[in-house]
Formats: sequence, structure tokens, C-alpha cells
Amino acid sequence: MSIGQSSVSRPRKFKPWPYLLITPSLIALGLILGYPIFKLFSLSLERYGLSEIIAGKGVFVGFGNFTEILTDKEFWTILERTLFFTFGMVAISIIVGAWLAHLMLNMNKKIRYALNLVLILVWAMPQLVSISVWRWLFSFEFSIVTEVINRLGFNMDKHNYFVNTLSGFLIIGGCVVWGALPFITISIYAALTQVPKDLIEAAEIDGANSRQVFRNIIFPMLLPVYVILISLSTIWDFQVFSHIWIFLDSRPSADYYTIAIYAFQKSFGLSEYGKGAAISIVMIIALIGVTGYYMRQMMKMGDE
Repeated sequence: MSIGQSSVSRPRKFKPWPYLLITPSLIALGLILGYPIFKLFSLSLERYGLSEIIAGKGVFVGFGNFTEILTDKEFWTILERTLFFTFGMVAISIIVGAWLAHLMLNMNKKIRYALNLVLILVWAMPQLVSISVWRWLFSFEFSIVTEVINRLGFNMDKHNYFVNTLSGFLIIGGCVVWGALPFITISIYAALTQVPKDLIEAAEIDGANSRQVFRNIIFPMLLPVYVILISLSTIWDFQVFSHIWIFLDSRPSADYYTIAIYAFQKSFGLSEYGKGAAISIVMIIALIGVTGYYMRQMMKMGDE
């Protein structure tokens, strides 16, 4: 090669070993997740009810189920209710969890250990047990909450909190937030302990107050953690089913339908399995859209 001639870099040799190592995991994911989603999508393209179950074969209708669902006003009402409920619970969970995490950072060590223990116990409690406890607190026959309100001078004997959907969703949402707080609080607290104290001390010396320190130092550094927690909370809260189903004795009225309850009722209540599958596909697409947005935000932050 003559002097001054630019050297040409050799192309990298293809190494199959990394791909071979992850192949078993990809195959397992394909069998566990991919195949059920494929069957769900194929079912959504059919009219599949009790007569089709007896016949052993559905009637292909193409995108007819999706057309019926997307032109149904009830579907859009339920979707709007689900989104409102989801984003409300996510916002409250993140705000309260961040507040508790910041409190833990400035607590006495013994009190912090006690709060950590309480959070872990709440997290370890089975969901069915926690829902049953909350249901007992607001029971129609005997409610501790009602008894406390009565002692304050307000007569609310035999009050059914779930007649009004607003109070009902507030109670259900409270139970959802209560179960989500341990994971969110501990995650944010762990991230807070990694923020360099030198930066905070330097900002305080320069005259920054606590709000300015949080806005300009702590929040930007914790933003990736918040994005992950918001994404996970959105996925969990969007498909809440057990809380509504158990609180309302497995007989929720149409006013309490969320998208998960609606899909279940279409499938197993009305035996319209094709439409139920179509609603589930819409749920998956909606979740992919929301989480995809947050993932893009994370990638942008990583590039920056």
C-alpha cells in the first residue's frame, strides 16, 4: 500500500454464537407469547359462538368483528373510562410513591427500616387477600369506614359505596394504588440514593431551594426511572380485572366496565368469543402504542 493511500477497513466477520445463544430464549418466547397471540388474532377474524364450538369450526368474517366493535358507541365509552381510570391511577401512584421515597431519604434510619418492612409486607400480600381486606373495609353490612363516619356525626348506616360509580371507582382505585406503591416507592428511593450528594450540596451553597434542586438536578437524573415506572404502571392498570370483579361480586354493571371486563363479558358472558378476541387485540395494540411512546422517550434520553 503506497504512502498516503487510505487504508480500507476489513468487514467484520459474522459471528453466529451470540445469536445461537439467545435462540432457545427466542423460541421459548415465541411458544409462550407468540403462538397465543397468533391464535387470538385468528379467532378475532371469525364468528365463534356456542354453535361454532359444537361444530368445531368458526365462520370466517375477516375484520367484521373489529368493524362492529369500532363502530359501537359503548366500546368508545368503555375505552374512554378505561383510559381515564388508568392514567388517574398511574398519576396518583407515581406522585405518592415519589413523595414517600423522598421522605424515606430524610427519615431516621429506624423509621425508614420500619416503613421498608411495611412496604415489603404490602407487596408480598396476595392480590386476592388485599382486595378482600379493602372490600371488608367498605362492606355494606359492616364497614369500618362507615362506622368511623357515623362516629363523626354523619349517619351512613347500610351505605353501599358502589351504587355511585365515582365513589366505587375511587375505592377500587385506592386498592390498586395501595398495591402499586411498594414497588414504585422502593424503586424511586433506590434511584435517589444514587444521585451524587456533591451536586445537591453545590446547588444548595449557590442558593437553590429544595424545589429548584429537585427540578434541575434530581428529576433529570431520575427521568429514565420515572419513564420505566410509568410504562409498567400503565400496562398493569390498563388491564385491571380482579379488583373490579371481586369488589362487585362477579356481577359488575355496565357502568363499571373497563376494557378488560368488557372483553371478558363479550367472550364468556355472551359467548361471542370472536368479538372478545378482537377487543383483546385492540387492548394489545393500545398498550404497544403507549409503551412504545415511552420507550422512544427513553431512547432519546439515552442518546442525549
